[in-house]
Amino acid sequence: MKNVSSNTNLKIELRYRFNDENKHSMNAEIFNECEKQFIKAIKSTEKYFEDTLEIKIKPREEGSLIDILTVVVNNPEIRTTFTTLLVVFATKFFDSKFSSAKHKTDETSKKLENLQSIKEQIKSGDLTESDFDYIASNDKDLRKHKSNFFKSAKQERDVIKIESTTKADINVQPIIIVVERKDFDNFIITKTTEEIEETQEAKIYIVAPILIKGRRDSWKGIFENSSIDFKVSDKDFLQQVWNKHINFQNGTFINCELKTITTTNIETEETKVSREVIHVTNYGEDDTPIKVITHRKRAIKDTNTKQLNLFSNLKTDKDKE
Repeated sequence: MKNVSSNTNLKIELRYRFNDENKHSMNAEIFNECEKQFIKAIKSTEKYFEDTLEIKIKPREEGSLIDILTVVVNNPEIRTTFTTLLVVFATKFFDSKFSSAKHKTDETSKKLENLQSIKEQIKSGDLTESDFDYIASNDKDLRKHKSNFFKSAKQERDVIKIESTTKADINVQPIIIVVERKDFDNFIITKTTEEIEETQEAKIYIVAPILIKGRRDSWKGIFENSSIDFKVSDKDFLQQVWNKHINFQNGTFINCELKTITTTNIETEETKVSREVIHVTNYGEDDTPIKVITHRKRAIKDTNTKQLNLFSNLKTDKDKE
């Protein structure tokens, strides 16, 4: 995607098409709710720029029912970048169905790991087309308002499709996307929570271990200079802890495989993080030799042997002769 012209505003048309071609009206409450959700999605981009957008509504046109919005970026210093991001947001709003967050490369991860880093990259002008696409694909506000929009539109039974036209430059062809009614459900979030699971190699300093078998309390430790609570599911490691084969002192750490599950409530945006140590490789204290955790090897069942044993007492016709 090319950067849009710095002296033009973004024009977006939302056309609601009905089964009756002569119809040019729809339920006002549904229309207003759809318009509100779309505007909120566009306005949510302000968080990346710490600036405000001005959204103007032009007189609505017939030809089904057309809602015409003009988005104005008043700050000339960020107008080009801001408008480019707006184009991506406006098209992603009507782009097919929800898809999983795009995989981050190591380079993208460093650039776009949080809101502040995105702001810094925007100011420096270093963002690429794929970066803008990644930002929009992972924006929770966009996903939420997109879902609410189509949930409302679905209530208007006479709407058979919605067509969006996004135009940011008179020299560039507009982006037109049509969403059929049969696809509305693909845009609606059916679950209230979203989980992201990540597994990584970790070094955790143990602050408060659970030494008694059967207790369900979380272990406490320090990981990457932050205090964390976590569960331990490595049975071999736990057995050695319960048998008092491992002593925990000040500075004891474990090198392990740590699974982190981040659960986000899509509606309230509340986030919960749970952590689980699924495998302990070794442990030690600073300036002392590392001790390796011995894991029992699981016996591999020989299905062929079992099968022979099952039929060992049966005689074939040849044996009976």
